[in-house]
Amino acid sequence: MPASQRLDEWKNNLNIDYFDRQFVTPYRSTVKFCEWLEDIGAMEKKSAMNILDIGTGKGSNIYYMNQQFPFCNFLGLDINDELVMQGNAFMTEQGITNCKLEYADLYSADLQKYKDAYNGIVSYQTLSWLPEYETALKNMIALNPDWIALTSLFYDGLIDCKIEIKEFQNADDDLNVRASFYNIYSLPRIEKYFQNNGYKIFKFTPFEIDIDLPKPEHNNMQTYTQKMMDGSRLQISGPVLMNWHFIYAAKE
Repeated sequence: MPASQRLDEWKNNLNIDYFDRQFVTPYRSTVKFCEWLEDIGAMEKKSAMNILDIGTGKGSNIYYMNQQFPFCNFLGLDINDELVMQGNAFMTEQGITNCKLEYADLYSADLQKYKDAYNGIVSYQTLSWLPEYETALKNMIALNPDWIALTSLFYDGLIDCKIEIKEFQNADDDLNVRASFYNIYSLPRIEKYFQNNGYKIFKFTPFEIDIDLPKPEHNNMQTYTQKMMDGSRLQISGPVLMNWHFIYAAKE
């Protein structure tokens, strides 16, 4: 049974600095994701495509993508109208005309107005923060893009993990709680879902971060890295191992 959308983590108590600093210093996952899309042939430097970014925040990801793929047109959708307004103001200040943001709810039928208008859909760090993945993927597929590419938390076995994080202000306070999902989804099941819905080509790769992220002084949710003996880095946030992957699904 699909779960209902929950708006708390998208509407309330947002850390605006989290969005702003990505305009100045893109996350390594954003950089590597764009490189990967180019490596697999989904996008090219001189390609002219219409790209839809779902869960765009203030639009920092399409801002970066525009620098890499300047001949494309980008539209970012987000459920937070304040972020949309601020993102559009930033694009205007920068003189960028091929990146725009609009308010939209991935769980709403109004999303259908974007059908058949986009070559590709991207979504950064969104799928695992929803109650479940089926509704989101169903609604993305219904827009009929040639391909869909996502960054999120995945596992290469037949295991789904539904993880709900509750961040408390103190040990006694059950009222001021910030709740969010950090779900991890089975890659084979995600691939099968796409195949059953007409997207027969499926590619994925783990995101292997190439920089060290310091461990925060607090014990709350914030990603840091731990270096392994073989030189690779684990990404950890609070109690959760961050199994970041990039995935790509396309029609034949």
